Amino acid sequence: MSDKPAEETERELPPEAMGNEKWHDTTDAVWMRSSLSREDSDAIVEVAKFDDGFRAVRDGKNPEKGILFFTPAEWEAFVLGAKDGEFDIPEEYLTPEEAAIQRGEVPVTAVPSPNNTTPAKDAEAGENTASD
Repeated sequence: MSDKPAEETERELPPEAMGNEKWHDTTDAVWMRSSLSREDSDAIVEVAKFDDGFRAVRDGKNPEKGILFFTPAEWEAFVLGAKDGEFDIPEEYLTPEEAAIQRGEVPVTAVPSPNNTTPAKDAEAGENTASD
């Protein structure tokens, strides 16, 4: 048992933080998801942005499964690839609605996740997760 008072005791880091230079504490992170996300979706991608430009990504349906962390350069490369269509699904495999979304014909914004433990700031509520 430690002789230090509880407020002075260092918080134990989770195993995924050990040796991971990208790891950030997500306890108070504000997670955002697409305005098109529906609870009946198979997966919901959520993104948290940190003050230093790092991003964290998780499955909003199963947030306990783990978090991926991205440096600002990695995030920028991902966003540029997405904007360039690098990850697009061939339209013959999509419904007409999905194809319209993929072509950018349907407005999409970032909205706060209902899984947040910290309330989202008003300024973040309308932020575009992919490009910001």
